[in-house]
Amino acid sequence: MVLKFVESIGGKTLEVLASIYEAIKFTFICTAHMLKPQSYNPAMRMVLTKQIYFTTVQIIPLFTTISVLFGSVIIGVIIVLASEYGLQDKIGSILITFIIDEFSPFFTALLISLRSSAAVNTEIAVMGVNNELNTLKRYRIDLIDYLFLPRIISGMISVVSLSILFSFIMLCSGYIFALFYMHMDFHTYKHLLISAIELKDLLALLIKSLAFGFVIMLIPIYSGLETTNAYTAVPVSVLNGMVKLFVAIFFIEVLSLLLQSL
Repeated sequence: MVLKFVESIGGKTLEVLASIYEAIKFTFICTAHMLKPQSYNPAMRMVLTKQIYFTTVQIIPLFTTISVLFGSVIIGVIIVLASEYGLQDKIGSILITFIIDEFSPFFTALLISLRSSAAVNTEIAVMGVNNELNTLKRYRIDLIDYLFLPRIISGMISVVSLSILFSFIMLCSGYIFALFYMHMDFHTYKHLLISAIELKDLLALLIKSLAFGFVIMLIPIYSGLETTNAYTAVPVSVLNGMVKLFVAIFFIEVLSLLLQSL
């Protein structure tokens, strides 16, 4: 009885380690292809353009609306609390740290994950079930260059660009609340922001956005590839992929907080 229990634990452990190894291997392969100039052939660039349009351009109206509504509420709370506790002179550093360093890339990654990552996971899973991936392989079409790389790069571009847009919208909302609650003119508000922002803040925004953009496409693609040849397995694949994705997003966020606290 005890021996069977130990064997089952050992078997599960080996399965988990093998899965982690395959995921890391897939990550390195995709990264290597991303660094190869040969990967950026005309067919790949065409798919990349379409993916950027789907992932970034199409979402701008919805993203802007959500950013204005949700971002204004968050900024309003911060401004009101800062005003109540007499932190008017610190409002610049508070907004820069909260918006650029933390909230913008995190919120953008979550929103794009909900919209695009599930779609990519479903797309790859269905292509696998329909044997479309095998057909592409028979025609000697590189799946990484043609299918995976455009989606990964578009995810990175999308998170970076939309994080910048979200930061701009939230900072504009911050001025409106600062004007009404602190009676702060635009020149003073601008001076506080410029004085507070540093190169490390911009680097934090860029690096986190790139990391988020990478995983929000890589994990759904890998999850889709693991789908068994049955349509009933597609929803399970999407669910598992989204769970892993959200774990990865929160892991990156926590890791960035730990690194910035050093």
